[in-house]
Amino acid sequence: MSKLVGGLFNFSDRVQMQTMGQRLMRNNVISSNIANAETPGFRAIGYSFEDQMQSASKVNEELSARVSNGRHLKNSFTQADGTISPDVFVRPTESIPEDGNTVDVDAEMAKLAENQILYRSAVEILNRKIGTIRYAITTGGR
Repeated sequence: MSKLVGGLFNFSDRVQMQTMGQRLMRNNVISSNIANAETPGFRAIGYSFEDQMQSASKVNEELSARVSNGRHLKNSFTQADGTISPDVFVRPTESIPEDGNTVDVDAEMAKLAENQILYRSAVEILNRKIGTIRYAITTGGR
């Protein structure tokens, strides 16, 4: 993102943008789980990024570390440029059926619906911000 365009969006907006990307990745993981619901031996995969996003958003923008390379790590899951490394894991289960498949289609569909609602809300928040900027441009700031 260029400096000019980057100045229009505050830290919270950038967190929303990154959250949208993470929700898209979670959508792919959940869809993969659903697609493999009948595959013998398939283990349901989990995708967690909320804790990392909360930790990254607690860092004050003015007090962020100065680094010589954007790939240097601030902590174990956040790079200096603000990108995070989510947890991708095999979801633990209480019991494993005979075929070894741990996907619960009903639970996955509920997670998919929740994820889509949260994604759409992030899109709406950014659309409103862009609408405000567009309004300011077209009215000349009056």
